[in-house]
Amino acid sequence: MRIIFISVVLSILVGCGTTPMAYTPNDVDIEKAPMLIDRMIMTQHRAWKPDYFVITDHYFGWDFGYKSTTSGVGSVVGDSSIVFSSSSSTTHRVSDRVYYDEVVEVKLLDWTRKFKQWYVVTLYREDGSQIMHILRTRNLKDAQLMADAVNTFLKNRT
Repeated sequence: MRIIFISVVLSILVGCGTTPMAYTPNDVDIEKAPMLIDRMIMTQHRAWKPDYFVITDHYFGWDFGYKSTTSGVGSVVGDSSIVFSSSSSTTHRVSDRVYYDEVVEVKLLDWTRKFKQWYVVTLYREDGSQIMHILRTRNLKDAQLMADAVNTFLKNRT
């Protein structure tokens, strides 16, 4: 029984990972690269699409709206109808910036999620650490085009 449980857990974990794909980005027209990047990010699946995306002189910027956290506690003292309660709410803006000089590599990853095939375009730092997944798509050609556009855009920054 234990062996069956372990094998089921391992098969689920193996089915949910990302692996780098052997893909070398191609150059695209530098004039079209910013538009392609914006289009791909803003048309991806709604679960990962930001509310707003911007390309500036120094960074890519994402805005994912607001995140609100609410908590509350309440208690009643015996049968006395005395109720004590308190609550708190915190709201903050969720946004990210990735500065161009921080990115040294754009990778295309193969990702299996809920046993479906996805492709992810990810930015990496010089030390090999991951900065951010910038695109998740089911279409390989879209993922390749995004990797091409981002790589061309970053390569041509002065």
